[in-house]
Amino acid sequence: MGHGGRSATMASMRVLQLVAADRWTGAAATALQLAEALRTVGVECTFGYRPGRNLGERLHGIDWCQPILTKERTLGDVRAAIKRVRALASDHDLVHVHLPHDHLLARQALKGMGKPLVRGIHHLGHLRPDPFHHWLFRGTAAISLSNSAMLSRGRQLAALRGIPMRVLPVALEPRFRPGGDRVGVREGLGIPSTAVVAGTIGKLDRDRGHDLFIHALAAAHGVWGVVIGKGPHLDALQKLARRLGVAGRLVFPGYVEAGLENLYAAMDLFVFPAAGSDHAHRAIAEAAGCAVPALAADLPGVGDLVEPGATGDVFPPTDAAALAVLIATWARNPAMRRAAGQKAAARARSRWTPERLAEAALGLYRAQPE
Repeated sequence: MGHGGRSATMASMRVLQLVAADRWTGAAATALQLAEALRTVGVECTFGYRPGRNLGERLHGIDWCQPILTKERTLGDVRAAIKRVRALASDHDLVHVHLPHDHLLARQALKGMGKPLVRGIHHLGHLRPDPFHHWLFRGTAAISLSNSAMLSRGRQLAALRGIPMRVLPVALEPRFRPGGDRVGVREGLGIPSTAVVAGTIGKLDRDRGHDLFIHALAAAHGVWGVVIGKGPHLDALQKLARRLGVAGRLVFPGYVEAGLENLYAAMDLFVFPAAGSDHAHRAIAEAAGCAVPALAADLPGVGDLVEPGATGDVFPPTDAAALAVLIATWARNPAMRRAAGQKAAARARSRWTPERLAEAALGLYRAQPE
C-alpha cells in the first residue's frame, strides 16, 4: 500500500489503531486485540482511545496505549482532537480507524500527510449509501470487515468500488481454552453439578435477545440458564423469569470480565440469541475456545463461527420455539455436546489466533487499490 510519506516494510511499519470509545466492548475490544496481535508479530503499533470507564482502567500504565481522545462537546473540542490525532499520526505509517467518529477525526487530521487511512467496519449498519458515508469513505485505502456477510454489502457501495476489503478473524485470548473452573463456578452460583446449563452473555438491553432465551428455557424443561451481563433490562428479565416459572433455574451473575472463561466452562451450551454492537460475534468464538458448542441465531456472520451439526447449531432469529427445541435436543445428548465442544475448541485453536489476525491485517495493509 503506497503513500507519499516514508516507505516502510511490514516488519518496520508503525500502525496507529484509533477508536473513539471508552468501554472494553464492541469495536474497542476488537481494535485493541488487533493492536496486540500486530505487536505479537513484531509490528510497532499504538492504540489511541478515549479514557474513562473500564477501557481506561484496563489500559492504564501501558505505554503504547495513548488516551488522546475526549468526548467533544464544542467545535473547539473537535479541532483539538483533530490536532492530537494529527500529532500522533505523524510518527506512524498507517492509521486504522474503527468507528464513524474516529474515521471523521482521522480523515481531517491526515489531510496533506499522504498516509493511508484504513477503516474497520464492525457493524453492518455502518455500510451505508448516504451522502455522509459516501464522503467519509472517499479516499480510504482499505476496509477491514468483521464477518464475511459484509463483503457483498460493501461491494454494493459506490464509494467502496476498487477499495481492497478483507475479513479479519477474531483473536482469542489464551485464557479461552478448555479446562476452566466448572465445578467452582457452579457451586458459587447454586447450580447442581449434574444439571445441563445453557448460558448467554451481553448487555441487558431489550434488543439483545435475552427475553427470547428465557422463553426458550421455559420450554426446555430441567435445563438451567445463565445470563451474564448488566443493563437496564435486568428487572424486566427477572420478572419474565418468575412469570414463566424458570426463576428457580436461572441465574444472573452480572457483568463479568475477570474469570469469564470459568463461566463458559460452567456451561454445556452457549446461546447467541442476537447480535451486539460488534458483528464479529466474539462471544461465540470465546465459548468455542472453552469447548462449549453454540446455538446461535442465524444472523449475518454467524456462519463464520458455527458449523451446524458439528460445532453447534443455528435457529431462525426471534424464534424462541425453534431455540427451545435445539436446547432440549442438545440437552438430551451429552455425547453430541462433547464431540461438538471438542471440534469447536480445535477450530478455535487453529483459526482464531493473534497470528492469524495479524497475518490477515498485514495482507490488507499490503493491498493496492484496484
